[in-house]
Amino acid sequence: MSSPSLRTTLARAVTAVLALLLSTLAAPPPTARADAAPGSLVVRTDRGWVRGAAHRDGGRVFQGIPFAAPPTGERRWRPPGPAGRWSGVRDATAPADPCPQPPLTLLPDGGPVLPGESNRTGSTTEDCLYLNVWTPARTGVRPLPVLVWLHGGGNAFGAGSDYDGSALAAHGVVVVTVNYRLGALGFLAHPALSSESSDQASGDYGLMDQQAALRWVRRNIDAFGGDHSRVTLGGQSAGSADTCAHIASPTARGLFQRAIQQSGSCASEGGPAPLTLGAAEQKGSDFAASVGCPDPTTAASCLRALPATEFLRGAGTGAASLWSPNTGPRVLPRPPHQAWAEGRVNAVPTLNGNTHDEYRYFTALYVDLLGGGPLTDASYAALIRLRHGARAAAVLATYPAAAYPSPNLAYSAVSTDQRFACPARADSRLYAGRAPVYAYEFHDPQAPPFIPAPHTPQGAFHASELAYLFPVDSLHLTPAQQRLSATMTAYWARFAATGDPNGRGAPAWPRYTAEGDGIQVLAPDRVAPTKDFATDHRCAFWLPSLTSRESGR
Repeated sequence: MSSPSLRTTLARAVTAVLALLLSTLAAPPPTARADAAPGSLVVRTDRGWVRGAAHRDGGRVFQGIPFAAPPTGERRWRPPGPAGRWSGVRDATAPADPCPQPPLTLLPDGGPVLPGESNRTGSTTEDCLYLNVWTPARTGVRPLPVLVWLHGGGNAFGAGSDYDGSALAAHGVVVVTVNYRLGALGFLAHPALSSESSDQASGDYGLMDQQAALRWVRRNIDAFGGDHSRVTLGGQSAGSADTCAHIASPTARGLFQRAIQQSGSCASEGGPAPLTLGAAEQKGSDFAASVGCPDPTTAASCLRALPATEFLRGAGTGAASLWSPNTGPRVLPRPPHQAWAEGRVNAVPTLNGNTHDEYRYFTALYVDLLGGGPLTDASYAALIRLRHGARAAAVLATYPAAAYPSPNLAYSAVSTDQRFACPARADSRLYAGRAPVYAYEFHDPQAPPFIPAPHTPQGAFHASELAYLFPVDSLHLTPAQQRLSATMTAYWARFAATGDPNGRGAPAWPRYTAEGDGIQVLAPDRVAPTKDFATDHRCAFWLPSLTSRESGR
């Protein structure tokens, strides 16, 4: 029989061994540590290690990193849950699948109407909540600013992997591109889903995904050389409108310190506004009935039993296929314009703008390529009467077909000014009362087009500026356009770093004020402010009440 001292020694030894074993099996800390050397292709996140790849410019790219649990099965139409942990080193050298969406191969030759890979392939994969991280060639001791990018596509198309963050990263920014649930899977509201929710509301799952990605950034981006306290949230089109919604979201407070809105508004008069919960639930009930789930008492289980392909079948590619957030869920409890009026917003420095010829892309696509050909004077007038009802005569008087090279361009000017330009300016005027704003208009009349447009010169069409910020292999910029691209990426990077795009060697960009109304023109032959924006886009016609308030100031 062993002596008490020997038993004590053995017990202590066993305890030490158990402690060592437990320490190796314990869960990682809640915040990732930068355990790897700066610039390493292997990085530790709070869920496990990932291995990225070296980019051709010397930077790093990590793709397909999960930031939330797969929203499948019973998790469909629920807030995103935490991603699972993994052992070993996870391969992060290839992007994950896009969220479910039909392919946008609508051109006569079967090609996609947008350059992103997701638009060519589509997807039926619901396990899609992944993000991608781009870092510069050198990440020094000082943490770098971060840009979290939300893709466009009407909240129905697109993927974070469509965007190459290397050009912005080369200016010293860590770029994160995000997938989020799309279409009905991301934005369906329904009484049956609301009854399951603690706040008795539904919809906005895509917005919840975006905020889950921002929380992942807050926990993990330091390990990639980023600064979790200098996060810019930005996006284009639907991604811009969603960014606008996060500025008004109480659950996004503290998740970002600056914002970039490119061609998408939500807060101001004249811009698109989120649906109310009631209107969204009615739309959701109609949708559920269209896919074979009309009974409200069984709709939730019926909808969850359907394969993703059922939600994509017959979804279409026009306005009817697009989805937007709704008010009611706690992520967006009140309309953004009300949140601004009550001062319940995340007012941050904002870079905000549009392209000069936004709607020409849609005219070329839906009128020329898919609609049977160019408009005539008569069909232009008929279309305006259809879209503008009692105000049609005033619209036609303000935008007469004879004042434009073609009825197509007249129609494009109407929708550019009404839907994009004047709402963007209104957002800038609204925001500028509470935080610094830098307003711009991208105006390259020779921007490389996405689609053939024999009857509608594209000019600076919707999304044309993206190729100047995110390299696209299939679109080639001239030397003058490359210089504009370098100017723009430097502006965007400095804004992400400081909240002010100005820097040494770049044309001065004045801060926007309602009194000055100066908007920076970004063109190959001119980078300078203009005060003619409101006149150029006839904003007094589209927003007369705003104009009357200005004149009475």
